[in-house]
Amino acid sequence: MDNLKATALQVGHPTLEYIDLLSKMLKLDRSAVFRMVLQEGIEVDRKKRALESYVQGKFTLEQAAQFAQIYLGEFLELMREQGIESNVTLEMVKKAEKYLKKAG
Repeated sequence: MDNLKATALQVGHPTLEYIDLLSKMLKLDRSAVFRMVLQEGIEVDRKKRALESYVQGKFTLEQAAQFAQIYLGEFLELMREQGIESNVTLEMVKKAEKYLKKAG
């Protein structure tokens, strides 16, 4: 893993117990487990904040997908799973399809 930077943090006893448990289960050292759990948490948080920002009108669909670091189609699926409606209309999709056919 390139570009790793050392940092110090304080965590509560339950968190440390959980990390140690995972460490034993996965046969990884504590640092690797912390990185893994932190990365997964960041991915979840990015998606959550992207959805919130889209709903609040702070992000366009494209901006939200970029912030979440997922493809637009994946973001639309995430929205569907969360029961969030898109401002994309059927007409917009048809126009995009026509444009892609002409470009392709």
